[in-house]
Amino acid sequence: MFEKVNPSHPDKLADRIAGALVDYAYTKEHDPRIAVEVLLGHGKCHIIVETSVHIPTEIVVAAVYRIAGWHEVDYEEVPQDAPLSENQADGIHCGDDPYPLLGKSPSLF
Repeated sequence: MFEKVNPSHPDKLADRIAGALVDYAYTKEHDPRIAVEVLLGHGKCHIIVETSVHIPTEIVVAAVYRIAGWHEVDYEEVPQDAPLSENQADGIHCGDDPYPLLGKSPSLF
């Protein structure tokens, strides 16, 4: 069994918008720190970006209009979380394990 999703499905469009914003960040900084969440539907597009690179609102709106057509755009940009930034100073560390950030290990027993 396989699933085929229409390329115009809101989730696919949201992924493309997020990708466009990440691509923009790479044009402004060699190794940007960026996380993008996009919620799209019913004529509205909500975007929150945690980043080391400023992305002007007009760039965000242009990307939404180009990829998804006219939508009311709600854009919020926040700087990267300080402990996460410090944790990644010597390289990128992935995963949802908060213990390296907190300097602790979980008790397994």
